[in-house]
Amino acid sequence: MMYPIVYQFKSTMDDYREMTFFSTFSFRKGQNIAILLTWITGTTAFLLDLAKVIKMTATIHLCALMVAVTMPVLFVSYLTNVRRFKINGADYRKKTHTVLLGKDDIQYKESGNIHTGADKWDDIAYAFETDHLFLLYRTSNNAVLLPKRSTTEKQIEETRICLQEKLGVRFKIRCRTKPRKKAQTE
Repeated sequence: MMYPIVYQFKSTMDDYREMTFFSTFSFRKGQNIAILLTWITGTTAFLLDLAKVIKMTATIHLCALMVAVTMPVLFVSYLTNVRRFKINGADYRKKTHTVLLGKDDIQYKESGNIHTGADKWDDIAYAFETDHLFLLYRTSNNAVLLPKRSTTEKQIEETRICLQEKLGVRFKIRCRTKPRKKAQTE
C-alpha cells in the first residue's frame, strides 16, 4: 500500500448531517433500533398509565416519562446542531480540507490556515465506515470525517485496509462493502 492516502474535500451539509446523526443515534450497532424500541415502550407505558389503563409505581412512572422525553430531546439536539452548522459553518464549508493517512500518523490541513494538525494512530479511539463517510473519532465528541464522494473505489478499499491494519478492532464497517477480489485477499 502506498502512503499517504490523501483526502482533499470541502465539507457539505450532508456530510455534517450524516456524521451528527451517526454520532447521536448509531454509534453502536443496532443502537438506533434499541433506542426506538425503548422509546416506543416507555412512551406507551407512560400514556397507558396517564389514561389509567395500567397502574405504575411513581418510580416506574418517572422512568417511563424520562424515556418518553429523551428521544425527542435527542432528535431536537441533532436538528439544532445541524442548523447551527448551517448558519455558523459557512466559512468552514468553503475551506478545502486535506487529510493524509500516513504510515505513522494522520495529518490535517485546512486552506487558509498555516498550521497543520497531526494525530498518531494510537490517538484515534475508534473509526467507522458508513455508506458515505469514514469517521475517525479522537473522542466520542470529536470526529474527523472523510467523505467517500471525493475519491475512487480503489482509494476507499485502500482506506479500509489502512484502518483495519492501524486500528484493528477499533475500526467497524457499518455499511455494505463490495467483496474483495480473490487476488487481493491472498
